[in-house]
Amino acid sequence: MRGEYIDSPEFMLLGNQWRLCICPGGVEGAAEGMVSVDLYNRSSEAIEINYGFSVVDGSGKQVAFKRTATPRNFGPMNNGSSRWGYDNVASRLKLLSSLVDGTLVIEVRMKLTKPADSVPQPFIPVNPFSKQMQRLFLNDESADIMFEVRGEEKPKNNAMKIAKTAPVTFPAHRLIVENCSSIFAELCESNGDDRTTPIQITGVSPDVFRLLLFYMYGGKVPDNDMKSHAKEIIDAADRYGVSSLKLEAEVCLVNATIFGVENLKDILLYADSKNCALLKEAAMDYMAKNKDKVRGKISFHDAPGSLLMILLKQYGGGRARALRELMGMRIVNTIPCVSVSYARRLMRLVLMLMGQGKCSLLLSKRHLNLTQARVWKNQKRNQ
Repeated sequence: MRGEYIDSPEFMLLGNQWRLCICPGGVEGAAEGMVSVDLYNRSSEAIEINYGFSVVDGSGKQVAFKRTATPRNFGPMNNGSSRWGYDNVASRLKLLSSLVDGTLVIEVRMKLTKPADSVPQPFIPVNPFSKQMQRLFLNDESADIMFEVRGEEKPKNNAMKIAKTAPVTFPAHRLIVENCSSIFAELCESNGDDRTTPIQITGVSPDVFRLLLFYMYGGKVPDNDMKSHAKEIIDAADRYGVSSLKLEAEVCLVNATIFGVENLKDILLYADSKNCALLKEAAMDYMAKNKDKVRGKISFHDAPGSLLMILLKQYGGGRARALRELMGMRIVNTIPCVSVSYARRLMRLVLMLMGQGKCSLLLSKRHLNLTQARVWKNQKRNQ
């Protein structure tokens, strides 16, 4: 009859007790001839799940399937929300033809929408060495060496003199800084056993040196400081041999840099001077993707020969034409008039290219002789 239920045996799943309630005649609102099935939470704990029913026959074939599109919150037992189900699971005729030895087999599938409370794990302490090292940072009592950093202020109103700020002293531990940098090891060695005379640090502002020193004590440079002082950190790390910090700052600088025709030359010259391979590679990638924008608009007249070699390889096209554009000049017309230092650099570049067998027609022998004669003539004049 409609509205009459048959209860299944209770079973446990996901830590709760459950029961299926089957209504062969269907509940009120069910279609005629359809069977209704409800899932009933028999535990005192509420649970939110996705669930579904699957009816299988004797061969294991699925003959009916229902599942929720959204999670259901099953309240505790005897609560109005502890029971959810489907009015029209399948027709009675289909289910009767699917009985297995007179038994209706219904598989119940459940999945938690929220992870179950994890079993409390025993407390396992983290190795405290890193924090202990950072506690020694700027610890004046245990320090056995001192660094003195005098900052410099940029001149104002076209003043010729650079104003120096008051020196800042940083206590440190010789064992730590010597093992972080060979440069610092040499500085400490030159100071001997003198613990009272501070070692002078130049070319670095006190703020950046503090970040450098903190890094050597196992600290992490804050993201804001890394972004705002990336170039200064690269300069300091390069000067004092803290290569890992230099690389970290270089990655930050590459991510923060917007490449363009206006700043490309400065970026390449800076990357070459500081041996920043990642920054140089990023600039080269921009050049390769924007050849039409770059070609003929940037002069590398004063670029080092090593950088010009890399640029020529990256530029592609005719090497003589690329060289003219990179140097910002016409080789044939102006070689006899270039300066001695520039002619030497150009000659080295040309000879390097010819030695590699890649540019034997870059300059004719006549032009090479003219350049060599010009260099010799200027040398005689300067003597």
